[in-house]
Amino acid sequence: MNRTTPATTSLRVFIPVLLFLLCTFATTRTAAQAQCPVVRIVPEQLPSLNSPRSGHCIFYAHGELTVAGGHTMGFVPVKTAEYLSDGAWHTMTMTYTHDNGFAFCHNGTDILLGGGHSEELGVGHSYTLERYDPTTHSFEGFGCLDRRRVLSNTARLADGRIVISGNHYAPDAIACYDGRAQVVKVEDVRQSRNNPYILPIAEDNALIIGQNDPYQRCHDTIWADRLQGDAFRVPLLEQWRPIYTDQPFNTGACAIGDTGKGEYAYLLAGLDKSGQMALILLRDTVFSLLPTACDIPMTSPCGPVLYRGPIVVDKARERGYIVGVDSLCRRQFVLAIDYGLKPAALTLYHTDTLEHATMVTPILSPEGDLILAGGNPDNNFKPLSSVWLYRFGSAGKQSAAEHVASAGKRPVWLWILLPAGLLAVVAVYMISKRRRTKPATTGEDLTESGKQIQDEELMQRLCEAIEHERLFIRQHLRLTDIAVDLGVSTTTLSNCISRQRHCTFTQLITEYRVRHAQQLLRQNPEMKIYSIYNESGFTSESTFFRCFKSVTGLSPKEWVANNAPNKAAPTP
Repeated sequence: MNRTTPATTSLRVFIPVLLFLLCTFATTRTAAQAQCPVVRIVPEQLPSLNSPRSGHCIFYAHGELTVAGGHTMGFVPVKTAEYLSDGAWHTMTMTYTHDNGFAFCHNGTDILLGGGHSEELGVGHSYTLERYDPTTHSFEGFGCLDRRRVLSNTARLADGRIVISGNHYAPDAIACYDGRAQVVKVEDVRQSRNNPYILPIAEDNALIIGQNDPYQRCHDTIWADRLQGDAFRVPLLEQWRPIYTDQPFNTGACAIGDTGKGEYAYLLAGLDKSGQMALILLRDTVFSLLPTACDIPMTSPCGPVLYRGPIVVDKARERGYIVGVDSLCRRQFVLAIDYGLKPAALTLYHTDTLEHATMVTPILSPEGDLILAGGNPDNNFKPLSSVWLYRFGSAGKQSAAEHVASAGKRPVWLWILLPAGLLAVVAVYMISKRRRTKPATTGEDLTESGKQIQDEELMQRLCEAIEHERLFIRQHLRLTDIAVDLGVSTTTLSNCISRQRHCTFTQLITEYRVRHAQQLLRQNPEMKIYSIYNESGFTSESTFFRCFKSVTGLSPKEWVANNAPNKAAPTP
């Protein structure tokens, strides 16, 4: 006959509990490894621009940080440029205005600027082309483009030619500038684009890709055009669409290859339909995803993170940066990508609350610091004049190797918690065996009136949480997230919503988002569509339009016309 001794009973309790805690410890450690480090950063405020501006070009010329063109308060194009010297910005008069135009270095010294809106409020296109000489701080208009262009982009080939492509609400084509006064059309494009990436893939060839057509509509199929060679389809970019920006940017900023050795490689960022971001590696004409040591964070302790391209690369440190803001444009984010490590290490930096965060295209200083100048948080009529410096190069940085090493260490608190938790669990188990508890009341034991009261109370708590904490602006809000916060199961919460509101959780959140979008449309008619749907919690323009019409029966433009007749619809 087998006899159970107290020691045997203790072992039967001890071993399962020990295994449970060890599994919990291992799971916690694995989760810690998969989590992106989040670091608070304090930017330095440099002298403000003399003119608030957005839609401007930013570059270094003759060692001086320079901004040119764009528009200022009231959505009025500015015919000035500014350079930073001796702790102050100095204003220069340009030949033309270049609001959402382009700038590129022609011969290592001179800067060529071209295109842009010809009128106020982001209206019209221009042929204008001028040269900036940074040694004399002077501008000279000398030629014209092949066509009127806005939000075009450029890239310089090793053979000296400048490739130009892209347009805004107008036909697109590929053109080249070879040093003469005119820009000459080379060929039509297989797919027209707005503010595309132009990426050299050989001394005399370049690849052209982009998410949006000239009317800022997303392409269903992504094609890559080439200066030489046939266009080809890129299936990867249909799943991970290159992040679009409506600000001028330097496409060469994302280069990670050594062109002197014939290596043409670039680091891009793409979003899938759920709003998750991935890193895209382009080598010659081959697209692939860059493996990362952790998931790219789309939320932070400060809320959702809205990224805007392009990635700006510091090749000396093998590090890239992409900036973002929270949904209310109150905090700035910088995701650092140490692509030299295998897999790439990530670090998310965030500021405290700023008066205004911005989606302006950043630039890398010669010291390896990141600079954001001017920009437009959410209103083309009120651009910024602030200039922020993020010290990543001159002040040094914690290396990605240190991040990886620290992630592999077992936290001391876990070693303390392990035996303490073991003793606590054993004690609770032994006590619970001796206690007689009253059976819990189940949902089946409640009367119908009791269920009704319980549902009403839970629904009130749910609505208060959604409205007070503005949970609906989270782009990846899940039923599970709120159920955990309310201390109920997902089934209980889902059934409550169904009985109280006769809809699903998704439909409920969609209604909140649409109502918020209606408020933005009514109060801020000048806001762009992407700002409205981002701030309302939608992940894409197509989802926003579909949900808006399903709730209101009207498109946003139709709704504005019917409900705010004296206000113009938002610009696309």
